[in-house]
Amino acid sequence: MDPIVKDANRRFEFSKALLARAQAVSDTDLEKSFSEMAVVAAFSCLEGMLTHIFEHFFESKNFDLFEKSIMQERSVKLVRGQPYLGDQRFQSIDDRLQFLFWKFSGEEFDRGKTWWPNFANAVTIRNGIMHPKKKADITAKDAERAISAIVAALDELMVTVFGSKWPKANKGILPTYAI
Repeated sequence: MDPIVKDANRRFEFSKALLARAQAVSDTDLEKSFSEMAVVAAFSCLEGMLTHIFEHFFESKNFDLFEKSIMQERSVKLVRGQPYLGDQRFQSIDDRLQFLFWKFSGEEFDRGKTWWPNFANAVTIRNGIMHPKKKADITAKDAERAISAIVAALDELMVTVFGSKWPKANKGILPTYAI
């Protein structure tokens, strides 16, 4: 198994254990803390899986320079008129996800997917955790919806890109161990 995938899967399992712990505590602050960390770990898994996909196609000739700039998170620069990949330029996780669906399905990304509203909300929650501008009010229910949306997004992405389901999706959000 690819080391990035193995590490991403480990983070996903940890995310599910954190979620279960958040659901089991009665203290509101502990629930928030476990819920926040569950969401962060789930997004770390998603980032790892996106990296895996982008690295899998790194040498492919089926991507133009602009597409490679998205995949490698690099800007496109011109030197003496010739385009090349330049400095680091970050893309949002939802933009990279939508790009992969578009590239491998050949169709505009459908924001009507059943998991999309919860995924978009999960991105907002994640951004609020990582770049706080106000007090966090995440609950275990919020974390559960976020993690479930990430599972659904990853599963559908794996089918779209590789033609097979994401094995971790089979168990959904049921943890394999307890914290």
